[in-house]
Amino acid sequence: MQVFRYPVACALAVASVVSHGDGEVTELGPMVISATRAPSLLADAPVRTLVMESDTIQRLHSRDIRDALRMLPGIQLREIHGKTGEEVQLQGLNGDRVLILVDGMPVSATTGSTVDTSQLGALDIEQIEVIPGAASALYGSAAMGGVINIITRKTEAATGGRISAQAGTFGSDRELSDEPLPQRHLLVSGHTEFVGLKWNLMMDRRISSEFDLDDATYATQGFDGTKTQVKLDVSNQAEKGRWQWRLNAENYEEALTNRRVTSSGSAGYKTEDLSRQRMTAQADLHTSSGHWMVQALYEQQSDDTAQLNKSGALPGSLWREADYDQHKAVAQYQTDIGSGFGYQWLATSGLEVFGESLSQDKAEVRLTCDVAAEGAVSVNLPSGGCYIYTPEVDGADRGSVEAFMAMTATRQLSDGNVLEWAPGLRLQNDSDFGGYASPTLGARQKFVLGDEWQVQLRESIGLGYRVPNLKDRYYVFDHSVNGYKVLGNPDLVPEKSHSFQMSASLSDQRHWNIELSGFVNRLYDLIEAEDSGERESGGSVVIYRYENLENARTFGAEFSVQYSTSYLSSRLSYAWMTAEDLDTHLPLLLRAPRHLKSMTTVQWTDAWDTTLTLDYQSGMASGISSTEAVSYSPDILRLDLKTGYRLQPDLLLFGGINNLTDNVRDPSDSYDRRPSEGRFPYVGVDFRF
Repeated sequence: MQVFRYPVACALAVASVVSHGDGEVTELGPMVISATRAPSLLADAPVRTLVMESDTIQRLHSRDIRDALRMLPGIQLREIHGKTGEEVQLQGLNGDRVLILVDGMPVSATTGSTVDTSQLGALDIEQIEVIPGAASALYGSAAMGGVINIITRKTEAATGGRISAQAGTFGSDRELSDEPLPQRHLLVSGHTEFVGLKWNLMMDRRISSEFDLDDATYATQGFDGTKTQVKLDVSNQAEKGRWQWRLNAENYEEALTNRRVTSSGSAGYKTEDLSRQRMTAQADLHTSSGHWMVQALYEQQSDDTAQLNKSGALPGSLWREADYDQHKAVAQYQTDIGSGFGYQWLATSGLEVFGESLSQDKAEVRLTCDVAAEGAVSVNLPSGGCYIYTPEVDGADRGSVEAFMAMTATRQLSDGNVLEWAPGLRLQNDSDFGGYASPTLGARQKFVLGDEWQVQLRESIGLGYRVPNLKDRYYVFDHSVNGYKVLGNPDLVPEKSHSFQMSASLSDQRHWNIELSGFVNRLYDLIEAEDSGERESGGSVVIYRYENLENARTFGAEFSVQYSTSYLSSRLSYAWMTAEDLDTHLPLLLRAPRHLKSMTTVQWTDAWDTTLTLDYQSGMASGISSTEAVSYSPDILRLDLKTGYRLQPDLLLFGGINNLTDNVRDPSDSYDRRPSEGRFPYVGVDFRF
């Protein structure tokens, strides 16, 4: 008997476990949560859902979720301008409109409204689930472009642990450190049972030195510093019919430094110290009548940045502190309400309460105190110049109360065929923007073709809705050291969308999965950063402001084919997309029109595997001049080669080369938005006990 699991499931599997006449068992369908907000088979998900499981995440040697998301069809990653991380794009909608969750609870953004995916380590991920398209009916306003839900692994009852270390380099011609392997990653975890509870303590630490794509210039592209994530997970061992609960406490610290040339043209550097504390709680009760679940989240984040001249606190130096917190509580109930009209009915309903607050201030050294804004405090310095403290955002807050309901009506037809409907509705009342309703309707049809092949069709239509959050409206995203600022706009109105999704998949339940999908997202009042025409510091700092664009649209199609056996798994996907401002007929920026991905894993022996991945993105619009001339960034082509050899059942040696093609940006070209991380060979060891 042979058992294998597809390395990446893309809503193509059609059963959980299928037994064949030759004694072979094919395990196809993982359980997913995001599609219905409650556990169900991937094959039975009423909406298209992409899944990447832990085995593949580990095979990709993922240091954070970027390495995993990079290989999911339809997802594009973009470096966050002026930052060290990357944001996700889904169907032409950027990270502001894609909701990233950890176990169903949102993660706060550190840049505008965008979550930096490099801050989310891969230390305890069970699987990643992605729902493309508007999911506002299930997950609220921030899910206008889709949902990425990171499901973490539950603690095992037995005592054990893991130590994993990885180190690599961008090459002696780019690394500023003299160490042979200056880019390092350490993961340590341990779990045990104590006083009737399961305990799991984890630490993920990434250490990096600066790297430089052009040693003839002062500025560098990589950061020098650390990213550290520490988590404590505690859960009980409840018997059936009793509450099962889980508590999670997490601390994330980031201390980074980059060399920069200031807007005045002098040498300087930027530092960022970020601290985030996150606590979540979840309790589940399964009874004969249904499944109850309650969740709670509290998260606070402090982000301190400094942009300094090389010689210290001289005129032009700037410090900024932003404090953000969010809290959320959810109560949810799912029940099988029986049969009627020939269908079996399942209902999920719930209530959510959400709140957030933001404050921000800055301090700077200027030549004189005459430039101090109203409400600022200024002090003449003995050494010359003026120290000015300015409150920029003073305790802004907002909240919402939301109710949702989703139904799944399933009819089993003859010969194993299935017809399913999935209507849903969310009612939101926001403290600043009032009420809004987000309906959705999904449908699924399954057709059995002979003894093996099956076809699944999925269609959905939904209304998306996104309330401008506090950062959109008030935040000052200041990168004047890089020549620009992005300012919030308190007059923004909510974004809206009409989302249409269709997919058709064909599977033989053993080796082949083929999928073709299409989408149209019609966007209204889309919020984008626009050049305001304002300038500061003698014209060297460009001022951008968030504005509502009246009309925009993204549409496209995706095709993927996947083949798997016990020794070989391969997947190829191609995506085509158009993203356009319908008022100006100009492209939306930083959306690649074509995207090709492939991932092939060969299991040479029981102990040795090799994976080759390809990520190609066609040139994208990266700038539009005042005369509406469009500038384009070059194509991106990235190949990664990874291999692992298991010396013992619990001891793995691994290594690889990321970005074999060494495809990187030209740092002197502001329109070149290719990655800054070049060819990266690395080695590592993973020990479990």
